[in-house]
Amino acid sequence: MSKIVNVQAGHDYKLLIDFEDGSSITYNMQEVVKTIPYLRLKDSSSFQAVKFDKEYVYWDAGGEKPEYFPLRLSVDAILFSIRD
Repeated sequence: MSKIVNVQAGHDYKLLIDFEDGSSITYNMQEVVKTIPYLRLKDSSSFQAVKFDKEYVYWDAGGEKPEYFPLRLSVDAILFSIRD
């Protein structure tokens, strides 16, 4: 599996994810942010605060209750959800 090297959050709830092998994907989260676990990301500034490590994109709790965070999505989960 390729490692994440950069993530950019768009104002349209899309993530542009770049991998170490030079490939990139756009992950559309417009429907995901409408689901209960991700409702807090409907606020654009919360969504824009995305972070990443080698295998995950995630959002920290900030001032929120820590039991709701961090919200994490693995590379495998993202790739599985966008397959044809």
